[in-house]
Amino acid sequence: MLLPFGFAPFHLPGAAILGISLFYTQIQPSRPRKAFFQGLAFGLGLFGLGVSWVSISIHHYGHLPLLLAYLITSVFVLFLALFPALCAFLFRALCSPTLPSLIKALLFSGLWCLTEYLRAIFCTGFPWLTLGFGQIDTPLHYLLPIIGIYGLSFLAVLAACFLTHAVRKSQSPAWLLCFVILLIAPQSLRTIQWSTLESTPLTVGVVQANISMRDKWDEAVFWHIMEHYQDAIQQLIGKKQIILLSESAIPLPAGYIQDFLTDLHKQAQQSHTAILFGIPETINHSEPASDTYYNTLSTLGTASGVYRKQHLVPFGEYIPAYFAPMLTKLNLISSDMEAGNAHQALVRAHNRPFATLICYELAYPQLLRQQLPTAEWIVSLSDDGWFGHSLASYQHLQMAQALSILTSRYQIVANNDGLSSIINPQGNFVNTLPAFTAGILEGDIYPAQGMTPWVKWGDRPILGLCGIIILGVFVSRLINRSKHERRFETPIS
Repeated sequence: MLLPFGFAPFHLPGAAILGISLFYTQIQPSRPRKAFFQGLAFGLGLFGLGVSWVSISIHHYGHLPLLLAYLITSVFVLFLALFPALCAFLFRALCSPTLPSLIKALLFSGLWCLTEYLRAIFCTGFPWLTLGFGQIDTPLHYLLPIIGIYGLSFLAVLAACFLTHAVRKSQSPAWLLCFVILLIAPQSLRTIQWSTLESTPLTVGVVQANISMRDKWDEAVFWHIMEHYQDAIQQLIGKKQIILLSESAIPLPAGYIQDFLTDLHKQAQQSHTAILFGIPETINHSEPASDTYYNTLSTLGTASGVYRKQHLVPFGEYIPAYFAPMLTKLNLISSDMEAGNAHQALVRAHNRPFATLICYELAYPQLLRQQLPTAEWIVSLSDDGWFGHSLASYQHLQMAQALSILTSRYQIVANNDGLSSIINPQGNFVNTLPAFTAGILEGDIYPAQGMTPWVKWGDRPILGLCGIIILGVFVSRLINRSKHERRFETPIS
């Protein structure tokens, strides 16, 4: 239960390392089968607390009974818990009594890293609460532009293993020294500038409307919402070079409000302002009432292009075909969304290219990497109102901080229900708005050129290292077993 406290809003990365250390200690004497269930229990604690907010959207906006929402969430948590269980099982299956402690630590770290990666890609993936995201408050984060999120996970687990051996082994001073060096040494990288910032900033205004999910989709108040946005934009237009609205800020396709958007576009062009906003886009443009949409970032004024969300949330934004009949009867999902193409032209503001992520995509650094190094800053649109007053918004924002460090780019976060922010390349907040309040965020960003080692190489080096460690231990175990069997063979006379 300690590990979730390593993430926002608690920001106790030491609790995460301690939690991993206790888990590593617990499974040391266990047989593989027992280790699996210990890992399952560990995962239930991690995800049962860390992603409990899933039940909020299922109950309040999926209109399912509370008990059924809890049941669905419990099944989801159980599925996620299988990954730390798999890590524990494989660790004990590969370990031998003679395996050196350092190799054990490297093996466990490699298995943790690879099972986290597997969780991110299996069945469309769910990389939420990846350990590396929770380590941006430690000196390890200086390594983030080099080794990526999974590299940080690997080092955090390795530090936890060193801590375990420091407590349990007779050579505890040596292990303690390794633990301290691992956590402190990355400080030496703190002065490195991974990108070159332009000297002239772009001025930014973000409209945080804090509109409830029920009002947002209520036709009776739609034009009141549009008037609210228009009033907020009028305060910024001509004063700020870029104006942002949140994900699906305009909840109806453009065909329904074409005159409104045309007038806004003309004003923005005359004042040399770029307006970026979230809106659903019908796939068949000749039928505005189509039930199939893209979740998009669209543009007005001196901005051009459109970004269509690539990584959709299963059961939230689209229905897997084999679940469609059941979920339609339960009224959990009312319409489907379509994923955008993986190779989209970058959206531009004032003819400057930037990277775009929409909501859940913040958990997938690879989607951002595809848009770099051409992109000069990052725009993230979200609406965490689906998850109420929960941990989700804070966890989401922490991932945004990590991506700015990872890519050495400024980032503008526009979130409907709070925590809209401007984040600098060091992952620090230039400005931010409180959660669950309406307001206008103002600040500056500096376009950047260049790329970090992670942008160039991605996760391949750290995943390859983990694979080599695991393969090496596996081959060594096979060789030792073969030697052991030959030693006890009865010679034929």
